[in-house]
Amino acid sequence: MLHPSMRFSPSNVAALKKALRRQYPHIKSSHLDEAIAASFGFNSYAAMRPTLHQLSAYARLVVVTDHLLMLLRLEELGYRNLPREVLHRLLWDIEFPDERYDSAVEEIIQARRRPAAANAE
Repeated sequence: MLHPSMRFSPSNVAALKKALRRQYPHIKSSHLDEAIAASFGFNSYAAMRPTLHQLSAYARLVVVTDHLLMLLRLEELGYRNLPREVLHRLLWDIEFPDERYDSAVEEIIQARRRPAAANAE
């Protein structure tokens, strides 16, 4: 199963939380924080927070969001019977404010992906 990835930045984590709050308004805010941290492989939001702020200032880190880890953490917090397919689709559909690459790098990557013209040598 494929998992969506995103740039690990405070604004992207905030966008993820905002989308989750729209989809699941009955889940407490702090529980969503914990579930988001779990989806990245952290044991808690408190463990993720310093890493998030330290890395986002110095590096471009792309992380994978694992909806099953998120679902397990939400179940631990008392939220049962959340459909995993809905959560998985939601994670794929979120538009994050911080792109994986800045515009200059994105242009270079796109140029490398373009197939060569048929008449090019």
